[in-house]
Amino acid sequence: MVRVKEKPLRELCVTIFKNAGAPEDEARIVSDILVDTSIHGVDSHGVRAIPGYIGNIKKGTLVPGTPLKTLVDTPTTAMWDAGLGFGFVAGAKAMEVAIEKAKKYKMGSVGIEGPGHIGGLWWYSYQAAKENMIGLTLCRGGGHGVAPYGGVEGRLGVNPLCFAIPAGPRYKPIILDMATTGVAMGHLDVMAVRGQKAPEGWLIKPDGTWSTDPISFRRGESVPVAFGHPLSEYKGYGLSVIVEALAGAIGSGCCLDEKGFGHTFTAIDPTGYCPLEEFTGRVESMINHLKSAKMRPGFKAILYPGEPEWREEDNRRRLGILVDDPWWDNLVKTARELGVDVDRIMKDGYVES
Repeated sequence: MVRVKEKPLRELCVTIFKNAGAPEDEARIVSDILVDTSIHGVDSHGVRAIPGYIGNIKKGTLVPGTPLKTLVDTPTTAMWDAGLGFGFVAGAKAMEVAIEKAKKYKMGSVGIEGPGHIGGLWWYSYQAAKENMIGLTLCRGGGHGVAPYGGVEGRLGVNPLCFAIPAGPRYKPIILDMATTGVAMGHLDVMAVRGQKAPEGWLIKPDGTWSTDPISFRRGESVPVAFGHPLSEYKGYGLSVIVEALAGAIGSGCCLDEKGFGHTFTAIDPTGYCPLEEFTGRVESMINHLKSAKMRPGFKAILYPGEPEWREEDNRRRLGILVDDPWWDNLVKTARELGVDVDRIMKDGYVES
């Protein structure tokens, strides 16, 4: 692995997207989301994915600068068509509008449709939490590669969801960002690079047996299943169907529609229910109560959802951002193919291990 500094990494990513034809404002939004996600410790959805997006630009399936089209707009809701534009840009703007609606009416929600991927959902829900609002992001994943409970053929998207809840001055927000499958597909790619096997119960083969090869699904040899194996897979499946029905039916038409993704970005102002200080005070008390429990053997701390990533973010801001060697090599190769002066940008950008 390499460790790199935040500032030059941001400059490198922005320059890559600009050289690929993205307007500067879009290049910065996309780069901020991807770099922030790598700092947050979610390597599967961070800067490692940039070469893939550049490949989509070259193929014409991703078109920077595509204007957003408003399909519906009400005081509390809206629906947009992002076309072939960056899902990142549409998502960031959608949550901004949802927050503005919530400031006026205590709740706001914006849906978007289009094939553009938005990366880690945490970033968008966190936009709301930074405004002392509850953020909810739903994603009806593109395609239908996930098996329903009891099946061995794909019928659903990966269908992640994310809640972010402000927790007052003592704690950073609670963030639950999770796929409804056993794990997000990008994590399987990272596991493959690191020589790790997938646990039984994540990927199922056509004969109904489990695959432990983390990228067997990339070769069409297996499909993911919902989380919860062996006894509670039906719960993950149930959540997947709900996300499919909500984010899909509102936008991309569920798994019968091949256009790509459907997303909803929702902001809820807790002052529509009680004073903010009461709300965050109760959340803080809840976290304290969780942490007061007697620990199981082998555990060093009881953490609330999102806390492991906040801790890793603190580490990476101090020590540098980790990127696996194959992903870094591919990122540098992509940059140089676009005429980016990587040596200049990264001259002092590496952290000695």
